[in-house]
Amino acid sequence: MSKNQSHTPPLYFVDPSMVLGSQIVLTGDAYRHALAQRLSPGEVFRAVLGETEYTAEVEGILPGKLVASITGRVRVSPPPVRIHLYAALLKHQNLDLVVEKATELGVSSFTPIVTARTIPRLSPEKAAARRERWIRVAKAAAEQSGRGTLPDVRDVSTLEQILDRGVPGVRLLAHEHEGLTVPIGVATRGHAEASIIVGPEGGLDASEVEMVLSKGFTPVSLGPYILKAETAGIAAVAVLMSFMSAGSTER
Repeated sequence: MSKNQSHTPPLYFVDPSMVLGSQIVLTGDAYRHALAQRLSPGEVFRAVLGETEYTAEVEGILPGKLVASITGRVRVSPPPVRIHLYAALLKHQNLDLVVEKATELGVSSFTPIVTARTIPRLSPEKAAARRERWIRVAKAAAEQSGRGTLPDVRDVSTLEQILDRGVPGVRLLAHEHEGLTVPIGVATRGHAEASIIVGPEGGLDASEVEMVLSKGFTPVSLGPYILKAETAGIAAVAVLMSFMSAGSTER
């Protein structure tokens, strides 16, 4: 009989090798996370594999693995609002924070971009290593926040590449000059999907702003104050999620 759990059951993203018939066997990082959260026999957790979310009850904890019986399964529902963040590379590990918090807030995809004022200039090898780290950061943040979907963490791209490929949904540019911007609620009205570009410290240069606007992007303000680049990326997702989620309930 399962224990009475008043809290939301923890969530783990699992590999196919961990789903064995009517059981889920946590190993590796998932096992270590379960130990850190002090899961014990009789307690319940959630496990996501692809588009399926399982509910499982812990049967036993052995050296190197946790064994649980599957008690339910549902299909993971796609989020009603999809937000795609295109954020300029930042110094040190500041972009890790953006990935973490944007994931907690529900971002659908994250693409790091190189602009004229971007300070880090990554070699292909370093860019690949950073992307692997951001994927791990996003996975940990998704598990912590209990969301059943992972954001798509994409390769580092230049601003020009982004504009040439095109972006999904309504196209937005985070802009600090409020007199030139459109209210986010107006720009996103009627849309369930949005892409927003957030520049580096100092913002995009004038030629880049002109280029972005020529591609049909709408400049929007994130508030009355000038934000640090990492704050702006997080705020962009939070503000969009607030306006667009409210709009989705009205549609």
